[in-house]
Amino acid sequence: MKNLFSINRAADLLERDRATLVRALRHVPPDGYQAAQPRWRMATIVDALAIKPKARRKTGKFRDRYSIGRSKALDGMQCIFEKQLGLISAEKSLNKRREMAVALAPLLQEYQATYLDLGRTLRLVDDDVLSARADLIWQEMMKEVGEAAEWPRDGGDFWIKMLESMPSYTEDDEAA
Repeated sequence: MKNLFSINRAADLLERDRATLVRALRHVPPDGYQAAQPRWRMATIVDALAIKPKARRKTGKFRDRYSIGRSKALDGMQCIFEKQLGLISAEKSLNKRREMAVALAPLLQEYQATYLDLGRTLRLVDDDVLSARADLIWQEMMKEVGEAAEWPRDGGDFWIKMLESMPSYTEDDEAA
């Protein structure tokens, strides 16, 4: 826990405005919690600050609409997703990037199912609205994976490969 920082502490150490850190970390899952308050590693904070504000606005726009994303289960999956996305982007081999993308697909499905389960438990909104929101989140995550893997979603086998790697996908689902 000593390596985790609050936004206030990080702002002091980095001599940055607190509001800047709030904006930079808005869609970055915490690396941990202390007294139910989110905390980040300094490397996570510095990486978030390195992303240009315009690029920050493009990611995570559908996530956390109903504050469900502040659950430890979703935050943990989000953290894994972000790390894997970074690894995919850093990989030099196109084939390896695509293999890594396919390996990440089950996590996307698990994230969506967990989001729906938590939303239904909390009874925040009507089930149709919650399902639509979960679909938007899933689509955004798929888009980010496709971009990181440099795998065109249109006219290629991206969707087929990703869906086939998800545990409950069957040909019956495709016909539905």
